Amino acid sequence: MKIPHIRAIMTSKVFFLITVLTLAASAAGGGEGFTPACAGSLHVGSFRLLVEPATGGAPLPLHDVNMIQPGEKLRYEPVHLAPAIKHKARIALLLVPASAHLPDQVQSRGESSGGDQDIEVLDAQPARDSAEWVVPARTAVVGLVFGPHGLDVKKVSSLMAKNPEVISELTEYADQTAKVGALIALLTEYEQAPDPNRSLDAALQGFSSQYNVAIPKLDTTAPPNQQAAQMLRAVVPSLQTYDPLTSTPTTAVAQTAGLAGAVAMLFFGTPVGLVAGGAGLFLNMRTLMFPNTDFRSAIVQPLGSKGLALCAKNEPEKARTRVAYLWMMRVPNAPAPAASLAETAYVPMGGKCTLKVPCAKPADSRLLLRARAWELASATHRAEVPVKVEVGPAADSLELDLTHVKLPAGEYRLAAMWDWEPFQVAGNVDVRPLGDFSKVKIAPDSADHLVEGSGPVKVQLNGADFEFVEKVLLVRAGDKKATEIAFTLPKGKAQGEQQSLEAEVNTSALEAGSYHLTLTQTGGADQVVTLVIHPPNPKLENLPWRVNLGEPQQTVTLRGTGLERLARLISPEATWELAPARPEARGLKERPATIKLLPAAHQGQLISASLFVEEIQAPLEIPGVLQVAGPRAKIVGISKSFAQEPDVKLRDGEIPAGSAVSFALRAENLEARPQLSLACANEGYGKQPLSLRSGDKNGASQLDFAGEGLLFLSLDPGVVGQTGCQLSATITTDSAGNSDPFALGRIIRLPHLAKFTLTEQKLGELFAGMLTGQDLQMIEKTGWDAKTGFPVQGIPTPVPGSPQEQTLQVALPWPPPSPHAPVYVWLRGESEGRLTNAMY
Repeated sequence: MKIPHIRAIMTSKVFFLITVLTLAASAAGGGEGFTPACAGSLHVGSFRLLVEPATGGAPLPLHDVNMIQPGEKLRYEPVHLAPAIKHKARIALLLVPASAHLPDQVQSRGESSGGDQDIEVLDAQPARDSAEWVVPARTAVVGLVFGPHGLDVKKVSSLMAKNPEVISELTEYADQTAKVGALIALLTEYEQAPDPNRSLDAALQGFSSQYNVAIPKLDTTAPPNQQAAQMLRAVVPSLQTYDPLTSTPTTAVAQTAGLAGAVAMLFFGTPVGLVAGGAGLFLNMRTLMFPNTDFRSAIVQPLGSKGLALCAKNEPEKARTRVAYLWMMRVPNAPAPAASLAETAYVPMGGKCTLKVPCAKPADSRLLLRARAWELASATHRAEVPVKVEVGPAADSLELDLTHVKLPAGEYRLAAMWDWEPFQVAGNVDVRPLGDFSKVKIAPDSADHLVEGSGPVKVQLNGADFEFVEKVLLVRAGDKKATEIAFTLPKGKAQGEQQSLEAEVNTSALEAGSYHLTLTQTGGADQVVTLVIHPPNPKLENLPWRVNLGEPQQTVTLRGTGLERLARLISPEATWELAPARPEARGLKERPATIKLLPAAHQGQLISASLFVEEIQAPLEIPGVLQVAGPRAKIVGISKSFAQEPDVKLRDGEIPAGSAVSFALRAENLEARPQLSLACANEGYGKQPLSLRSGDKNGASQLDFAGEGLLFLSLDPGVVGQTGCQLSATITTDSAGNSDPFALGRIIRLPHLAKFTLTEQKLGELFAGMLTGQDLQMIEKTGWDAKTGFPVQGIPTPVPGSPQEQTLQVALPWPPPSPHAPVYVWLRGESEGRLTNAMY
């Protein structure tokens, strides 16, 4: 019976890409005790699968091994199993020997691998315990069968023995999924760390070179699932019949952001999985050979540094069947390739370069990146420096990255490890220094002129030998689009001398922020110099600001734009202390400053200021910032008198409302026709402020100049504020400004008492009395002294024929303390009685 294709298993490279795609779900730190969330699938269990060399040495993860030899050990270590399956689950390993006829099998270079072509099924072991298996023969493919509810190895053995064509299907599918995994890894890296100097098409060229796959040019305006299908058809030829335009993508694919996620989910989803192959074989497995076993494909995702998470499609188990999950990966099964540099490679220190590394056999070029622990070994002294090596743009090239490596100039050889054996690329790598740009600085004057919207600016760079600079690019930090800008080098300088480079930056269309000048030197080594385009400089408005002589210090409110960027101000005749600006303040238009005039300041003087702005080194010189005026007017004392004494006694500091009050204000530094302003110092009590110049009259309010240093004011305080208003006065002169406010007193409206009688009518133990007058509603209690009060008996009643007159019934004890004893009243809210002119 011919079994067509297998819906099978991802290879070792797929778990590398899935990690990136599910980083948010795998938890910070990726601890190996954490149960990961498999991307769009079911987490079956987590484990480590290691290979131990027969001759001793540290074990390596299976996906890092290139050849698995007889006598080596495969070691399984559980990391996490769900409690529900922990005690029943079993695992078994499948080994396809290197002698089997695999598609595109890499031969052993004349060595006989021995053994037959049967798949080796190693003993099943409890999944909860660590286990080891000795490898019986050189191995090309390793598979793992996981049975959550137990495993019958005989059934697995029977499957493989009866269907030898499975070997070809498994390995072919493993090769396809390896390419898909590498493609998703590349897309993920491009999306998470885009290179402004390298397009997606350029990144895909390296992939095409490594895997010998022609990726078509993508339409970046198409939806991600359509672009993903276009790439998948190139990588997996069996998907040529799948058309995303006529197929309904799953909700997950349709909502996936980014090409990497779209490729991954489309590959695993319906109908792509069926097109890729697998439905036929698994259907036969379930219905013909193992009626009670439901075989399902699985993939792995990385867990921690060496762990793997086994993931499968999340679907319910069928009744009366036992589920078994199958995963398999192909081992390169190849010794280290014989490779050499095409010529001596001259490499810039701290830079990147492409090395042409042809292999003795062209097919081996794609194996070079299977080497690990790359390093540069010195040809003159014992020194091995780890380096980063990646795939190059061509099949026979490598990208050598020294950007994070410190090593002296000299000759080196490129070396690595092939499994547990040293591996070396023939030929020399000559590391040489380029211009050291670590100390490159922008000239301060140039940096200060880089202001948003200020036009073309000549930016001078100093501090290095710029002889090898070939190109200068300007790009905003975090942006991709770079602009090449013109630059010039001084003439007549010898190589190696300290030089300067002058680049022209047009700030007309540049927004404020951090930018990078990328300097490209000969050999492709790029160095970045950070420059800042500053926001528009602060501007001061309404200059000059007035300050007065005779003040120990005074506060001025600065007005303008961009005031949050002011760091400090300096003047020769004054000291400044700026109020702190809130860190989040932007576009600040007002900012207080405390100023102290120095003895050198004199009346009528205009004082300049040096403004120090954040991130600007040289100060901005602003003339005529302060105007020095004479001393301000100052109220030094008051006298007050009332048109008539109120019926209810005032307390200290109180001013009666409703009647005329006169004030004599003694003041210093008065000028002709000063202005007096009256207002309530406390909010919520004012009616309307009042301003008068000497000689003015406003209704019943009048201000007169009564002699040198004396103003006479007459008004009804109730016009300015209501009861509770703290009435204050301020004198303003034209040349010196406002005086400090001076408290005149607290306004209070008192009741007017015209008559008091006490009757023989008893109210309990008290006797009824009657008060007649105005504003009696303000009275809460009455009494014969200031300590003991008795509540009034109701509310005031208007007197017929006299709308302003009221009567109020009160209750007092008999007899009074003395003949003609005065009555005390408590105004509402007061705790002590007030003496009145009402008597018995």
